[in-house]
Amino acid sequence: MKLLSLLLFLPYLTMAMEGLSVGSKVPELELKDIEGNKVDLRAKSKKSILVFYRGSWCPYCMTQLKDLKKDLLSKIEGKANLYAISVDKQSTSKRMRDKFEINFPVISDPKAKSLKAFKIVNKLDEALVKKYKSAYKIDVEADSGEKHHMVAHPAVFILSKGKLVFKDVHVDYKQRTENSKILSEIMKD
Repeated sequence: MKLLSLLLFLPYLTMAMEGLSVGSKVPELELKDIEGNKVDLRAKSKKSILVFYRGSWCPYCMTQLKDLKKDLLSKIEGKANLYAISVDKQSTSKRMRDKFEINFPVISDPKAKSLKAFKIVNKLDEALVKKYKSAYKIDVEADSGEKHHMVAHPAVFILSKGKLVFKDVHVDYKQRTENSKILSEIMKD
């Protein structure tokens, strides 16, 4: 009976990790960038690119954000807005932005509302949180200001006219969406 229950529940778990479906309406969220500006993802005249990253402590994430700045930002000018989102609290996000000279909006979402809405929550177990802190000096609780141990699965979503038109979600934290793939999607009508 336990095996049957597990088999019936498994597709639900897999679906939750894959993210919100293409064609879905953009979730209603009250988000602010780290400067306190309201970000309304549903009312954009241009396309919006949401790049979810695990946190400023993640070297793969920082490489991705620097590459977006270097290789993509100028190519999408006038066509799309680019946002980086993590559970890092505002002060942590500001330090990251300043350190890496990120020149596009960074959204601080320590309560993980956007991760839940876009279905990309990666809940770190207690053992991993302790290992990060003791072995790598990464304190996910201090960086987010929360004890929920949630981070994003690395993901890119593209929004247009209130709908989700593209998604690329990675369960493997070492994988990222290629900038060329993002650009190709932005150039579509």
